[in-house]
Amino acid sequence: MSAELVNTIATIVGIIVAAMGAFLFAFWIAMGIWTFNDIRARTSDWLAILLACVLVLVFPIVGWVLYMLIRPKQSLVDVYDRALEEEALLREIEETLACSACGVPVKENWVYCPQCHNQLQHTCPSCGNLARNEWDICVYCGTSQQVAAPRRFAGNPLRASNPLETPPLEETEDGLPYRPVRVAK
Repeated sequence: MSAELVNTIATIVGIIVAAMGAFLFAFWIAMGIWTFNDIRARTSDWLAILLACVLVLVFPIVGWVLYMLIRPKQSLVDVYDRALEEEALLREIEETLACSACGVPVKENWVYCPQCHNQLQHTCPSCGNLARNEWDICVYCGTSQQVAAPRRFAGNPLRASNPLETPPLEETEDGLPYRPVRVAK
């Protein structure tokens, strides 16, 4: 072999080794930058961020694999989104109306609870609109509400032993129909 051929081969090998070294160095730096961005999106603890970056930079491939195994599964954005969803669900649950006697969800315009037959609303003596028993004033006219203890509706006459024996409807002070509760003997 001639000296010129050996010199050419050495030059080509030197260029290939330099290109591979530059690629590996760029890959090593890219792993460090990716790790820094990833861990910063997953935690706000600066010690954890520093340790993750040092692990990947000191032990390039092995450190990156270890980091992938021990990193937090959720990002801060995912945790924040889940907290918002939970807060929205709790707020929705709190806004759901429920019967004060049995706790069954009720609709806003219901006068009686379908489960326990508790009276949920009464007629305002001033304006005639329905007002919830929990309100101190009528929201429509502002009149102070003096409500006696909530009454219970007697229930379904078909449940009685003899439907013809159900007591007749009576009218209360506020004009609402009221069926007295029968006491079993």
